[in-house]
Amino acid sequence: MSMSPAVQRSDDQKPALLMLHGFALDARMWRRQVEVFSDEFRIVTVDLPGFGAQARDVGEVSPAEEVGRAMDAAGLTSAHVLAASFGAAVATDFALRFPRRVQSLSFVGPQLLGRRLGIESWNRCVSLASDGDITTAAEVWLDDPLYLGLRHDEDLFEEVRQIVLDYGGAHWTGRVTSSWLDADPAPRLKELQTPALIMSGEGDLPSFLQMAEAYAKSLPRARREIVQGAGHMVNLEVPDHFNAVVYDFLQSLSR
Repeated sequence: MSMSPAVQRSDDQKPALLMLHGFALDARMWRRQVEVFSDEFRIVTVDLPGFGAQARDVGEVSPAEEVGRAMDAAGLTSAHVLAASFGAAVATDFALRFPRRVQSLSFVGPQLLGRRLGIESWNRCVSLASDGDITTAAEVWLDDPLYLGLRHDEDLFEEVRQIVLDYGGAHWTGRVTSSWLDADPAPRLKELQTPALIMSGEGDLPSFLQMAEAYAKSLPRARREIVQGAGHMVNLEVPDHFNAVVYDFLQSLSR
């Protein structure tokens, strides 16, 4: 298996909450959410294929199918899914493949396959990583406007920097490539009757705001939230507010 789930098994009767991280990050990005939600949810975090300090080069792989295997390993038939950026693309692919396994979708700064990413640093990161300079590629990635909202807090930025430096650049070099059910899933989003929360920071990149709007308009049961004073990584930049919004959404489903 390309990734192993970290599962809290204190109470298997709790509803499950699966967390999927963004690009160049790993499950550690959810620390502030795990601490809060573990009281009422059975938390499952995964490092998606090619990410995390222990990542292996696995060639072409379906992240969604690996998520399914991780859930199987955790003994879960279904879960609420909380996903950031690239993780939202994975969650969408997973929901289209296995709709009965998804109880709800909570997306923050989501990527929508088939749309322009608008990430300024991408091509340079690919070039540097392909030349073997993974560390400089990671630092260039951290200089991207995606991370601008983290820079108000030096300790927070350093925490995220260490996670990114653990990323081995496998997707930049082609040592890991992702396969998808549909390279342009937008026309199929209307099929997903799953309750959805679509969150963005007001200062996110325009391309990511457009992708979030596309999700909000196409998913039949979507709730849209714009967070003032935040950028791309809302769960890290304003964790208390983020946690409150997600908690309210999840509680509304049980009500």
